[in-house]
Amino acid sequence: MIMKILNKTVALAIGTVMIGSTLSGCVQATVFGKYPKDYSWSYKDSVSTMSIGTYIYYNMESFYNASSKVENGEGDFLDQKLKDDDDKEMTAREFITKTTDESCKQYLYVNKTFKDLKLTLTDEEISSYKATADQYWVSYYKTACETMGISKESFTETQAIRMKTDKIFRATYQKGGKKEVKADELKKYYEENYVNYNYISLPLYDEVKDESSDSSETADTHKKKSDKDIKAIKTNFDKYVKAINNGTSYADEVKVYMKDYKVDSDPTISATNLLENSGLGEELQKAFKEMKDKQAKYIVVGEDGDAPMIYLLYRGDIKEESKKLADDEDLSTSVLYQMKDEEFENDVKKAVKDYKCEINTEAIDKYPMTMFITEPATESATTDEIADGDVDADVSVVSENN
Repeated sequence: MIMKILNKTVALAIGTVMIGSTLSGCVQATVFGKYPKDYSWSYKDSVSTMSIGTYIYYNMESFYNASSKVENGEGDFLDQKLKDDDDKEMTAREFITKTTDESCKQYLYVNKTFKDLKLTLTDEEISSYKATADQYWVSYYKTACETMGISKESFTETQAIRMKTDKIFRATYQKGGKKEVKADELKKYYEENYVNYNYISLPLYDEVKDESSDSSETADTHKKKSDKDIKAIKTNFDKYVKAINNGTSYADEVKVYMKDYKVDSDPTISATNLLENSGLGEELQKAFKEMKDKQAKYIVVGEDGDAPMIYLLYRGDIKEESKKLADDEDLSTSVLYQMKDEEFENDVKKAVKDYKCEINTEAIDKYPMTMFITEPATESATTDEIADGDVDADVSVVSENN
């Protein structure tokens, strides 16, 4: 039996939520021993009140994440086993419950920390996250989210949290922060981990028409160049490499290449990055890793096939590149994230784990995971109530109580 799930573009397939008194660090919101009848909010602390719509959105994200971790969608998806980011095994249901709770607590934690650090968002930053929310809302989320009771305001608030989280990160690690990373530390990390790579590629094959194709149109296919032609190209590339390694600048030797192969503009692909984030193939990554700064070499990839490529590689001077860090804030921030993002995420997880807050369990129970599963429903819960309109869709905007 295969569970049918709503639009996976926005990950709308959410199972039953099992959040209640078992949630660590939180208490159930009650009045004289009874649940309040206010379904507009879900989680809150002394600073923020999170709308029920924002809760549904985080639950939706957790469900999509779970669905990408299980092996298939057959049977009762919620009972299937998976491993979380810490490699701990649990059911999809448990994973969704856990990660939704973490996201909601992180929402509160970020707002409170943002206030405690006396941070503010500039008009430009506010416009930026709102523009991002508008774009995604119109392109992907509007119809499905509104059907599920997620208002645009609640969705936009999740983008504000992303912006605030970035500001907290910067306030923590940039100048004056509690864990400030000094300029020389950043420079050292950059020089030890980043690579300035440059390369030119040239096919060792020709494109030919396959006249025997059954298609109504002749198809392009590859025909490896003759051994004589390949040898001549390798000789040229060897000449470029020797010249660079003997002191000729890479730029000057590229001009020789352009003249030899009648190229009008510099065909070099150039970037400075961690090799594992470069998007280069394994062969190129391995070659650049083994090279020294200011060294050139050439390699052939796919030589045994019918579409081999030859590459002229040049590893630039990373110490020269690192001089840009002082004047390029975007670059230094990007490197800072590579250096400290994992540490920051772990610190946030620890803070969120025991975060004190209130949970409006009655409101949450009105929106079980099963209401997002088209068929078959694995649990009845309150799906009928929602379908009959007993539960109001979220129209509230998250407020911060100053």
